Amino acid sequence: MKAILLKGGRVIDPASGIDEVCDVILRHGEIEAVEALLSNAPDDANVIDVAGCWVMPGLIDPHVHLRDPGFPEKETIASGLRAAAAGGFSAVAAMANTSPVNDTREITAYMLERAKGVRAARLVPVSAVTRGLRGVEPVDFAAMIEAGARMFSDDGIPIDDPVILSRALEEISRLGFATSLHEEDRALSRDAALNAGEVSKRLGVSGVPVSAEAERVRRDLALAIGSGAAVHIAHASTAETFDLIRAARHHGAHVSCEVAPHHFALDETAALTWGPNAKMNPPLRSRADVEAVHEAIRDGTADMIASDHAPHDPKSKQMDSLAGYFGPGREPPRLDHELANIFEHAANGIVGLETSVGLALDLVHRSLIQPARFVAMMSLNPATLLRLEAGTLAPGAAADVTVIDPNLDWVVEPGKFLSKSRNTPFAGRRLRGKAILTLVGGEIVYDGRKGAVR
Repeated sequence: MKAILLKGGRVIDPASGIDEVCDVILRHGEIEAVEALLSNAPDDANVIDVAGCWVMPGLIDPHVHLRDPGFPEKETIASGLRAAAAGGFSAVAAMANTSPVNDTREITAYMLERAKGVRAARLVPVSAVTRGLRGVEPVDFAAMIEAGARMFSDDGIPIDDPVILSRALEEISRLGFATSLHEEDRALSRDAALNAGEVSKRLGVSGVPVSAEAERVRRDLALAIGSGAAVHIAHASTAETFDLIRAARHHGAHVSCEVAPHHFALDETAALTWGPNAKMNPPLRSRADVEAVHEAIRDGTADMIASDHAPHDPKSKQMDSLAGYFGPGREPPRLDHELANIFEHAANGIVGLETSVGLALDLVHRSLIQPARFVAMMSLNPATLLRLEAGTLAPGAAADVTVIDPNLDWVVEPGKFLSKSRNTPFAGRRLRGKAILTLVGGEIVYDGRKGAVR
């Protein structure tokens, strides 16, 4: 493999304390050097001019649904990893809610084997906490780690039994790994479709109160404080959740949390335009909660940004029944009982791998965070959570690198996604900043200058 010289970019590597214009040399799948601008390139190097761009450790998404095995109409490992590379991600953590569930060594092995044949982002398996995501019988944690799992989560389904969860947290933490929790009190959220508020009332659909998230967070953080276990709060979305996390850290809890771009870029009113393509769990919240997400990002309560990439086909989103009622320029409908029921049964989630960077860079452009914090939230901190030797450009590290043009203007066009699904409320949105190169192990797996995966 020929060496690569990334020439003249702004190198941002919080782990090494670097934020300056440098050259980066990649050789034999590793970072060879980050140096002051070279007058002469190595004779064997392919020189890529990245002046005006940011060069950073490969981005890592700690929360992605690849739907494989089980749902090829939504996504496959191949399409999902290519979409990830196009979004600037060198690695993604694939959640366990596949069919069959990733609760055995065999399913983990299947996922990793499928990923081997794809020249794109790396796949990091996330094991279920309980068999079949049923919240009753724990998986064999040690066996799943040996098979390649790097985190545990029943994401999409909360673990209701506190005894089961407490024992799992302690054992997983003893083995040196973290547990990611989907925080939802199903007694409060059952059959709800949107955030409880004016929008859910306007559309005539059921609403889920913010307490459905916050009350479960309260319980689980108490368990974390008591056990000392490493707990990660997935897709935190309410002001009260962030207050609880701050308080738990003050009392010694080992807790991290992620926020999703849709929770800091949209509020509940997006459902008036996009209908089921703005339906997710947890739901889009009030403007006050969006501001709370911004503050959590600003003050460091939110450790990382995760897409919660959740691809769905139009049938799962009930678009055959509901598409005609929603869209830009349409008057929001008042759904009758039958249509409201259909809306409530539409699948939750949106695609996010190919829009996350552009949406997150808006935080930088608005001065909510600095570029180094952007890199920490999207590379270094996810690497730490997933126990990966990644998130740095230090010599000897794997040559996983993302190059971003922070000022590239572009418009979200779902028809051009490499994901198999198109369920997004960001269609037509103009964004500023995009990944133009993604390298994994020193190999270019996405070249946005040509607009294609190699």
